[in-house]
Amino acid sequence: MLLPLRPDGRVALVRRAHLPDRGRLALVGGRLEAAEWLDEAACRGALRTLGIRVRVQDIELSGLLHYRSEQGAGRLCAVFATQRWSGEPHNTAPDRFSEVVWADPGEPPADCRALTHAVLDQYVAGTLYSAALPPTGPGTAEGPAARAAECAGGPRPPVRGPAGLLTTGDTTSARPDRRGTK
Repeated sequence: MLLPLRPDGRVALVRRAHLPDRGRLALVGGRLEAAEWLDEAACRGALRTLGIRVRVQDIELSGLLHYRSEQGAGRLCAVFATQRWSGEPHNTAPDRFSEVVWADPGEPPADCRALTHAVLDQYVAGTLYSAALPPTGPGTAEGPAARAAECAGGPRPPVRGPAGLLTTGDTTSARPDRRGTK
């Protein structure tokens, strides 16, 4: 997932045009394709959804979120942020999204998907890793995720990382650079 941030701090969200979650705001992102690095997928998602070109060196890893849906399905989300891109953001996927909305990450609109709220909460808190369940209680579904939280002792506190964001250039992994070999 990618958080394209304007200089005023607002983040680009897209409104889903089809079920599931028709009318709900979502983050820019998607599934990882075969032989694709996480950072490349974030940049590809920005091009396909917003028509902006984002370079891998211009994104920062802002967190990792382990999210469990109301149905119990787990999802691991790598979240990147950027303030640098070329092109003017606009809806380049009208078959999937009805509009682009610029929102305050600290006060996102109520009609965001639960996953979008979880990612934005983590981003604003500045945590590098967190585990999240969708909200439960009056007016929400009490499903497998709620039972799993009960068995595990409830919601888990976020794990705080070092101050600031980890940039892709700061990593020390031994990941080979195979960008031209796919």
